[in-house]
Amino acid sequence: MRNHLILACAAILSLQSSALEVSTTAGALHTDVTDLTASTLTVSGSLDARDFRFMVDSMPALTTLDLSNAVIEAYDDSDGALLSSVTTYPAGVLPQCALMGSAVSQVTLPTTLTGIGQAALAGCAQLTTISFPTTLTSIGAYAFSGSALTAVEVPATVTLVGEGAFAGCEQLQQAVLHSAVIGNEAFKRTTMLSDVTLGSEVTTIGDGAFAGCTLLEGVTLSEPCAVASIGREAFSLSGLKQIDLGGMPQLTTLGAWAFANTPIQTLDVPSTVTTLGEGALYYATQLTQASIPSLVRIPDYAFAGNHAADFSELLGEGTEQIGAYAFYGDSTSIIFTLPSTITYIGTKAMAGMTGLQRLDVLGDVARLGDSVWACVNQPLVNLDTHRDNEVSDLFAEADQWREFHILHDYLLGDVNSDTRINVRDITTTVDYIMEREPSVFVFPAADVLADKVINVRDITGLADLILDERYDIVRAVHGSGRMPNSIPYTDDELQMPDLVIAPGASSTIAVNLSSTRTYNALQFDLVLPEGMTLSDCRLDGRLSNHMRTMGEREEGGYRIVAYSVDNAPIAAGEGHIIELDVQAAQQTYGNVIVMENIIFADLESDYAASPSLSAIDNVTGVDDLAAVHSKAWGEQGQIVIESNATGMAQVVAVNGTVREVNIERGRTMVDAASGVYVVVIAGHSHKVVVK
Repeated sequence: MRNHLILACAAILSLQSSALEVSTTAGALHTDVTDLTASTLTVSGSLDARDFRFMVDSMPALTTLDLSNAVIEAYDDSDGALLSSVTTYPAGVLPQCALMGSAVSQVTLPTTLTGIGQAALAGCAQLTTISFPTTLTSIGAYAFSGSALTAVEVPATVTLVGEGAFAGCEQLQQAVLHSAVIGNEAFKRTTMLSDVTLGSEVTTIGDGAFAGCTLLEGVTLSEPCAVASIGREAFSLSGLKQIDLGGMPQLTTLGAWAFANTPIQTLDVPSTVTTLGEGALYYATQLTQASIPSLVRIPDYAFAGNHAADFSELLGEGTEQIGAYAFYGDSTSIIFTLPSTITYIGTKAMAGMTGLQRLDVLGDVARLGDSVWACVNQPLVNLDTHRDNEVSDLFAEADQWREFHILHDYLLGDVNSDTRINVRDITTTVDYIMEREPSVFVFPAADVLADKVINVRDITGLADLILDERYDIVRAVHGSGRMPNSIPYTDDELQMPDLVIAPGASSTIAVNLSSTRTYNALQFDLVLPEGMTLSDCRLDGRLSNHMRTMGEREEGGYRIVAYSVDNAPIAAGEGHIIELDVQAAQQTYGNVIVMENIIFADLESDYAASPSLSAIDNVTGVDDLAAVHSKAWGEQGQIVIESNATGMAQVVAVNGTVREVNIERGRTMVDAASGVYVVVIAGHSHKVVVK
């Protein structure tokens, strides 16, 4: 029992001895403190920088410090005893490095305190809370950096929160700031900071003030908000998703890289902003909407790397220059408008705008830096000046501009450019389709269907223009067309019977149309084997009210077009519609006739049909017994050839490709994709369909 009492008394004495109350004078604390192991110290009287140095060096157990009734006096450290880099410590200011790195967890500041010196409480890993007196006017650089503060409220009496004052406070989650100036890097890399409120007194957000605050998704503004300047890299690499710049009616400056590499989603820059720094929204990859005032110059890298925002109408009248890489990698904008005031576009300013389809240029030909449109598929982008053809021609002559598809005004249907629309425009279009190279052919005027390809359906459209006496102006690209992405297919088909023809003989092929839809025109290419020619083509049956034109193609074969000026119908049904007169030379090479590139057209659309094959037997007058006893047919995924002798066979596909096949006595199996083939064995042809 006695031992327990002794231990209890010792514990009580220990607790009593850990708390000290000291009344002292500046520089005398070391003589007035009687217990260096005390964990709690209450000081009244006066102190200076020497007393704080004593606390840090000689009281390692000190965790609670109450200075509410103390006054801090000035100290001149001319001999550099405390810190060699600092010689003057002003009155009323918690001295520089006063408690830096100490174990204090609770500090009550003097009620008369006007400032907190540089790094005064930096690195205090146990300091979780702090309250500021109403007399405080400044917080020095790095004052609380690396401390364990969880929340902080800076009063309006403070005019400056110094550089890095709360930087690296890994536990700091909430900050309410009423100080006029939030200094450079004040909260840099304060990674747990998620709740920031800016008071109406804040005028300046310094460079890098909230850089690297990865959990900071938004900033709450008091009304009215007096922020006039957001500094360089102020929120870069933070988690910022939204900030209401419209709630900053006095904002004039948005610094370089201010929102770079953030997930910010929308940003409406108010009209008061006159300075936008370079890279302000650099690689803000989640940005979907942005607006800016009419700045004279869009800075370098301003919106580079933004893959989600549509900047179609971002630039307003008054913008004269676009800096280098300003819109680099913007792959979303389909249309981009350059205002009439643009005079210069910097190096690679628009590089990587892969989604661009139309460029509206309202001004004159601007000077360009290097590779302005790198990685933009310029031939597929329409450039529209929205002015007369003379202006468009200037762009067509200028470096880096000429690669675009530059739009001109055309009279739709005036194919031969004689300012009239009549049957001669139809004949000119027919010449073009037949590859006869008419001397004058205006592609945009002939492309009546605006599908970037000229075919028989455009002839039917021209006929409508003539009959209706329509005169439409189209804004289009001068030059050759390109095939549309796809033409719908139809099961309707042209069919040719197999042909038996002797060397030197002639024959007529009756082409049958099997259709379930009514058309108005058609065209196809006829490919004959070498040594065979087409001598005539006649329309019959359901095409008897149509005209036809035919001509040889440079690639070989013939193109045949059937059309009607009054768009007479080609009724659905069965029956032959065309007769082809062919002539065989004494020596021919090949055993198949192909009809390909078959297009049917009605007044609404065009349709592609499958190619058609006709097998040819070249009769020599000498029976080939081996051939007579050979046959071929199709099975699932295969061609079956049956022969009474070994030899060679040719398998001709619908696309004209030929395979040589060794055949054995009996049955030979040849793998083949589904389609129509001609199998040639000893000069005799067999049409085969593989399912």
